[in-house]
Amino acid sequence: MRIFSESLRDDNIIYINMELAENYDLKDWRALLGSVDSNIVEGKRNALFIDEVQNISGWELAIRDLIARNVCDVYITGSNSDLLSSEYSTHLGGRFNEIGMLPLSYSECVEFRNMYGGDGEVFDRFVRIGGFPILWRNPADVQSSMQTVRDIVDVSISNDIELRYGIKNKLLLRDLLRCTASMIGKYVSANNIYKTLRSSGIRTSTDTVYEYLGFLESANILIRANVFDIKGRKVLSSKYKYYVTDLGIKHALIGYRPEDTPGHMENMIFTELLGRGYEVYVGDSEGKEIDFVAERNGDRIYIQACQAIQSEETMRREFGNLESIRDSFPKYVVMMEPGVYEGVTDKGIVCCGLKEFLSDDI
Repeated sequence: MRIFSESLRDDNIIYINMELAENYDLKDWRALLGSVDSNIVEGKRNALFIDEVQNISGWELAIRDLIARNVCDVYITGSNSDLLSSEYSTHLGGRFNEIGMLPLSYSECVEFRNMYGGDGEVFDRFVRIGGFPILWRNPADVQSSMQTVRDIVDVSISNDIELRYGIKNKLLLRDLLRCTASMIGKYVSANNIYKTLRSSGIRTSTDTVYEYLGFLESANILIRANVFDIKGRKVLSSKYKYYVTDLGIKHALIGYRPEDTPGHMENMIFTELLGRGYEVYVGDSEGKEIDFVAERNGDRIYIQACQAIQSEETMRREFGNLESIRDSFPKYVVMMEPGVYEGVTDKGIVCCGLKEFLSDDI
């Protein structure tokens, strides 16, 4: 974790992993407080890290005490099956900052490759298997990597959804996830997902689909992208898209399909922007679709993603939609292989390759 290696390298770090047997004596909050207090070093900045904090009975009492006494900075993690961010807020009275975590970005995969090795070109491998850290720390072939991702998804669904919410129709939940993953890059709704499932002979209801989609979002498997009306400057609730938290999830569930490359590109751009701290929406410019509108600290960028510019019609569509936006915020067209179109147009639109886009912090 970079916060260990850089930000706190000269400070006193107290690290407690509650999944280790050596820390079982700390399962009571009073024992935890005693242990932390005994490890505080006067005159230094002290930082406490606790993994799987939900394994400590009454953990919130200890954390509130440490915060009230201001004896150390506190960083805690907890499994979604036992603890959600809304419950942190309940337990801590809002006295916390949440740090969202995503699988590795492309740039981080490059760092992992440099540290742990592996075969093949990093970008191609990233497109095929995604960014779960275990896949890059312990490099394996694509087939083995996809089985690992399936195992990760299965554990998450079992622990974070089925056990937590008492799901009875477990098969439907997985069918719903596969169905939604196959629609990446397309507008969806609970109703059209319901119709798709029904056409495959799967019995359900729109209410159940809507509820299960919410569960998959809460488990950080799916992420919803709402539509932003650029001219009206408002978020629309009538339509939206779903993306998987990591593209490897889609490939593991339904296989790698080259014909889905436009959707794959969108998914990688979407999660990359989230990782850079943007709020990300699908854009609507007076009826013209803009793949992404991303906002951060008052700034905004617009992005169109296309596999390649192969005709005048494609060029007019991708560039024309961006040119219709009457403001001065940066605009990008991201292509798998930009070729002769790489550079900046006379209208100020930046054209670049996907690999380059994922490598640079725009």
